Parts: sequence; structure tokens; C-alpha cells
Amino acid sequence: MTVPDHAESVAARYVQGVRLATAGITLVVLYGLELAKLLSDWHRYQAPIAQVAALVVLSAIPLVAWREEYVRRWRWVLIALTLAASLAGTLSVAPVDRLGTAHWTDESVGYALVLLSMDRPLRLFIGLLAAHYLPAYVLASFDGPVDVTFAGVVSSTTVVAAFQAAIVLFANVLSRVAVSVARVAREEEQMRTVEAVADQLHSDRKDRYAALAETTTPLLRGLGDGELDPGDESVRRACSIEAARMRRLFSEAAVGPDPLVDELMACVGLAERNGVTVRFSQRGDRPPVPTPIRRMLTESAVAMLATARGDVRLTVVGAGDDVTVSVVAKASDEDIPIVDNADITTSTIRSGDKLWVEATWKGGR
Repeated sequence: MTVPDHAESVAARYVQGVRLATAGITLVVLYGLELAKLLSDWHRYQAPIAQVAALVVLSAIPLVAWREEYVRRWRWVLIALTLAASLAGTLSVAPVDRLGTAHWTDESVGYALVLLSMDRPLRLFIGLLAAHYLPAYVLASFDGPVDVTFAGVVSSTTVVAAFQAAIVLFANVLSRVAVSVARVAREEEQMRTVEAVADQLHSDRKDRYAALAETTTPLLRGLGDGELDPGDESVRRACSIEAARMRRLFSEAAVGPDPLVDELMACVGLAERNGVTVRFSQRGDRPPVPTPIRRMLTESAVAMLATARGDVRLTVVGAGDDVTVSVVAKASDEDIPIVDNADITTSTIRSGDKLWVEATWKGGR
């Protein structure tokens, strides 16, 4: 089953908590219960050094296997070491004690196997547990009688094995639940994001329509009603300006790294189709400019690009928090709109037939 990376991460965090708790239980069982059995029955072992080696291996397993990445990397090596410790503990105990108290590895090995298989299906743990118990039962059946009853051994073994299997089952269920919860949370988050984007797009669209309604709609209504003469030069200039404004508004819907330049370039394209040569340059680093401010900051440039004749020089400059849009072109003063905003300063200089208009936004100041 393929799941998103975040779902796997959430599941891994939950399972890691269970793994850490199981590592703690393993060490408590090993040194709180099994070590006492080892020491009290020391004289009963055929090869005590094998018992010590088994203790060392089973002590090292929880110290390594509490981290999932170590288990994934060294799982089968650690499993082989654990089963080797199990076999050493079984072979070095006296035949009469093979199913008795002296066989302390009988219970402790299972906890190490839980750590090494809790992130895998239960059948792996059952198979490993069978590989652990089988040698003791087979040897006990061939080596003769033992000090405990078969029914008692099966009963105690079943209780311990059931508890260990329950840990593996719990880890598996917890992982699946965590993945499911994480997936649902991500889908809800994506849905909220889509709704928020849709609301923002709708709001931006309404703002653009409102901006067009203030200037474009009266012009279209006047042309439709016959109140305005399409042959009038002032009407043609007004139509050119509104066409440039519409291109600027349409470019606002596009997603780009620099909306200010994108909107200006949309108007530059219109001017160039009208036979105007535009030289554009930009300098300096600029802060992001909010959409309403961009409209007012570029208003003069849009009007000049739509009505200019000959060559036009368009410049965008960033200086700290300030953003300046400057236009030099052959244009009429009457085509320059008045920008009413305390954060935007507009200056106009006439030199012969050239008009220089500069609009500066003071940014965060």
C-alpha cells in the first residue's frame, strides 16, 4: 500500500513509541527476572560461558533495536544473533532443566524478537517464535524426562507468547490507524487549501471586475449608446488606455515571480503592437508590492504606454523599501491619471515633446 510520506512519518512516530516501551520492558524482564534465574542456577549449566554470551546478545538487542532505522538496516543480522543466543541457551542447559526455570532464555528471547519484527506482519513473529521454541521442545522429547509437567510448560509459554504477539499486533494496528488518520488529515488540509485558493481567486476576480466597472464600463456604454464618437482622438486614447488596463488586470491572474514586471510587460506588448518601441530596464531589489498598490503605482505608466508615440523608456527601480516606476515618452499631459494615495509620490516633468513621469511607493515606511 502506497501512502503519502507524511502518513508514513506519523505512523513511524507512533510505532517508535511502542518500540521504545518494548525495549524498556525487555531490559526490565532481562535484568529484573531472568538474571536472578541465571545466577541462582549457575551450577546447573553445562557451559556457563554460553549462557553469559546469550545474556550479552540479548542485552545488546534492545539497545540497538529501539531505533527503527537500525532495525531496518540490520534486521536479519540481529535476528540471526538472537536465534543463535536462543540455541546457545538451550544447548548449554542440562536436559532435565530444558523446559524449567534454569532455561531463562525461553521467555526473554521472545521480547527481542518482538523488537525485531513489530513493524512487520504477525506471521513473521510467529515464525521466529516457533524457530526459538522448537529446539527446546524437540530436545526435551528426546533427552528424557524434565522437572516440570508438559501441560505447565505449554500453559506458561502460551501466556508469554500471547502477550508478545499482542504487542506486535498492537504495533501493526497502531501503524495502520496512524496512516489512515494522517491521510484523512492531509485530504482535509488539501480541501481547505483548495477552498481558500478558490475564495481568493473569486475575490481577486471581483476586484478586477470592480476596477473595470469604474472606467471601462462607462466607456463601453458611451460607445454603445452613441454618446461617444469613435473617431474622436480623445475617445481613441481612452480606449487604448482601457485596453492597456484590461491587459494589466488579466496579467494579475497569472502566477509569476515578479507580478509588477509581468503586468507592465503585458502593457508593453500592447504598445509595441501599436508601433511603439519600448526600452525596458529594471535595477535593484524590490519588496513585494500589494495588488492595490501595484495598480496605482503603474497607472501612469499604463496610460503613457497606451497613448505614447515613437520611443518609450520604461524603468523599474528598487531601493530598500522603495519601488519606483519611471516612464519617458512622447505623450500628452491630459492622459496622465492622478493617483490619490499617501504612500505613492508622483512627479511629472515636461521637456519639449517628451514627458517624464515617475511614481514611487514608499514601501513599509
